[in-house]
Amino acid sequence: MSVLLERLASFLWNWRWITTALVFGVTYLVGRFYNKVSKYPRGPFPLPLVGNLLALRNVKDLHYKATEWAKAYGDVFTLWMAEKPMVILNSHQVIREAFLERRHEFAGRFQTRLSELQLQGNHDILFEDYNPRWKVLRKVALLAVRKYAVSDSLEKLSADVVDSFVDSLQHGPQVIDSRKPFFFMLYNLIGVSVYGTRLDEDCKEIRRLEEIDREFLEVAPNGLPSDIAPWLALLYPKKEKKVEAMFCEFREIVDRLFTKAEAAYVPGRTENFTHAMLAAREEAILEEKGDAEYLTKDNMVQVVLNIFGAATDTSAGELQWLFLILAKEPRIQEKIQKEINENIGSTPPVYKDRAKLPFTVACLLETLRFRPIVPLGLPHKSSTDTIAGGRAVPKDTGILYNIYCANHDPKVWDEPEEFRPERFLDKATGKLRQDLGPLLTFGMGPRTCPGEKLAHVDMFYILVRLMQRLSCSAPGKPSDVNMEGYGSSLFLLPVKQNIVLTRKN
Repeated sequence: MSVLLERLASFLWNWRWITTALVFGVTYLVGRFYNKVSKYPRGPFPLPLVGNLLALRNVKDLHYKATEWAKAYGDVFTLWMAEKPMVILNSHQVIREAFLERRHEFAGRFQTRLSELQLQGNHDILFEDYNPRWKVLRKVALLAVRKYAVSDSLEKLSADVVDSFVDSLQHGPQVIDSRKPFFFMLYNLIGVSVYGTRLDEDCKEIRRLEEIDREFLEVAPNGLPSDIAPWLALLYPKKEKKVEAMFCEFREIVDRLFTKAEAAYVPGRTENFTHAMLAAREEAILEEKGDAEYLTKDNMVQVVLNIFGAATDTSAGELQWLFLILAKEPRIQEKIQKEINENIGSTPPVYKDRAKLPFTVACLLETLRFRPIVPLGLPHKSSTDTIAGGRAVPKDTGILYNIYCANHDPKVWDEPEEFRPERFLDKATGKLRQDLGPLLTFGMGPRTCPGEKLAHVDMFYILVRLMQRLSCSAPGKPSDVNMEGYGSSLFLLPVKQNIVLTRKN
């Protein structure tokens, strides 16, 4: 009996030590976590292990919630994704300070599981960190965009793509998914302008790229769980594997298309954007032979994918928003069509027509302000201990910038919730203002999207040609058009709904 009592006493004593050790261990870890929290800008109160995830569990549109939090915590605050801090910049002033005045301190790229899947061991300009290789790749991309964005071939191609789509419509009002025409046209534009596929071909590969894009938005509208914490992949293995398979298939298709376009390349002759990239690579290597190690075929494929992937999704999404607005506000559509009829008639648009159509261009700019497709931007990273808005930001911190909040700031924009293209026009002359004010569209500073010019040009050509050839309306009352996003923390895209397109005689 005494032996049992001794063993029981020994067990209880050891258990007390274990409990004491656990209490001290947990206290130490909690204390260390909150000591870390104290070094970042103040934000919603985080909990150990989960951070602010509980506060985000029912949040579908993070940019709206971040805009709400900015009113309580200021223009710079920290959101904890599990134990990972993300500093969010919420005004044009602090975004400008970070990305222009302190550009080299905020130009890093915060790595996520999605960026890892996108790169697949290669290097690009979208997800690569700020380093010499990124600078070389970006230089080549900018050179290629400048060569191609104002080319006659892009003007004619855009008109051909729109005409092909409009000619496929039956006469009379056609009820159609508001997403379909714009992604269809932009992906056709990719097939021809980037890789040289024929517009009249039944190109299954281009159609499959568009399908993968749509599937990704359905499967992972908020990114992957492992973007927040790697261990979350264990809880959602099917989603992680499905998205990984999508990225692999997308890359395989793009590889084949690039190889086909490369085989048809003749130096001195630029028939598509892939050829422009290859020509730009040759120029860069002639200038600096050491750049050749960065300009590999795999990296070129990745950069082409960056430019047109970003430009396509943005352009298609913005055009979808704009046509929903035109269905909701017929007077705006009438004004666009009147301006086009009076200045260029039915002639397909060319680049220099932008100066003749200021209201039309202003509508595109106002759409970019009103409904930015990537409302929180792609995450940057601080490369050193720095400051934003007077608040300390430690090295290697993820940085999100709330484009939606900055573009809807009532201190900066008059009636920001109203769609008013006139805000970009000079009141005296009616022409487009040279200074577009604090408009945020494709980023700012060194990380500004190199495909910005291409996106603006694509949207202009497609909008003008569509307005020349058809009209857009709502299936029911114009007031019933839904201007809410479909619920994503990555993208601000419209909820699924129809519009009516009617060909002109």
